[in-house]
Parts: sequence; C-alpha cells; structure tokens
Amino acid sequence: MNLTAKYSREWRDRMGIILLLLAGSSGWFFYDGLVAYPKYNQRVAHYLEWREDAEAKEKEISEGTLDKRWADYAREHHLDTDAPKHPKNISQQLHFGYGLAAISALFLLWILREMRRKIHADDDAFDGLTTALPPFNGVVRVKFSSVIGIDKRKWQNKGVAIVHYKDERGRNRRAIIDDYKYAGTEAILEKCEKLIEASKKQ
Repeated sequence: MNLTAKYSREWRDRMGIILLLLAGSSGWFFYDGLVAYPKYNQRVAHYLEWREDAEAKEKEISEGTLDKRWADYAREHHLDTDAPKHPKNISQQLHFGYGLAAISALFLLWILREMRRKIHADDDAFDGLTTALPPFNGVVRVKFSSVIGIDKRKWQNKGVAIVHYKDERGRNRRAIIDDYKYAGTEAILEKCEKLIEASKKQ
C-alpha cells in the first residue's frame, strides 16, 4: 500500500460555509453598530426632541395622539413614521462583531492548517487521527500489526471509524480514520478489516 490522502472537497466546502456564516454575522453586527444603530439613534433624538416640544405646547396629550402627530410630522419631513421608543446599545453590537471576527480568524487558521495536513499509509503503518477534539487533534502513526479491533458505528453516516490498537508498551489506544475529511482513507480501513479477519482464522 502506498497512500496519501488530503482533505476532501465536501469537507472544504462545508467549512467554507461555516466560515462565511461566522464572518457574515460579524459583518452584520458591525453594520448595526456602525451604521444602522447610529441612524436609529438620530431618529430617537429627533423624536424625543419633537415629543418634548409637543408636550410643552399641550399639557395633556395621549400616547395615541402623539403617535398620530408624529406620523404626520414624519411623512411631511420624509422620516420614519414609526415612533422609536428606546435607543439601541451600539457598544454591544460592536463587541459581538469583534468577538465573531476573532472566532472567524481562528477558524480560518484552523482550516488552513487542516488543509495542509496529509494522511499517509504504507504496507507497515498508517496515520490515524488522535481522539482529541478539534482543533487539538493530532496524527499518530499506527502499525497495521498492532490493530486489534474496529468501531464502525459512525462509518455509514459520518465516514468515521475508530481503530483500536496496542502501542509499543502494550497499552490499548485508539485512532480515528476519517474518510469524510480525508478522502481515500477507506483503503486503510479495508486493510485493517482484512488483517483482523485473517487473525481470527489463525
């Protein structure tokens, strides 16, 4: 066996969509904080000034009458006819924007790192992923002769199998074969299965 597997197009496209959603959400918060909310606050200031003037001219005036007068005034001056009630929190939107921007940058760096990684296999051993969660998963070299079992419960739906093997000290270890992420690693799983079947017949 002489195998070199790199990231799959499906995995790349899915990560790209997630990245776009994160970056787009960040941009949306920045737009609200830098453009939409300041404009809204200007309308609030205008409305509050107008309302104070209207109430000063007339001591007893109902909310409904105020809203109707504002709608007439707003149409005359080409303003939003909905009377704004409360200013929005601009700083909160900017905080969310900066936070999502940082997450997007870290996620992009992780994607680029994963796209540089390749899975190798030869007649003696293969590269298996460690079971630590992303972005901390690494690669471990596993000898085919050390494989003692395979868990394929997630293979059909997710393309992921867990290989049980013994390390150099005889301790039970696990490594992941991820054919969804690294296209072509199914060949590694097939060889492991053949070796296990052969060992059962002996």
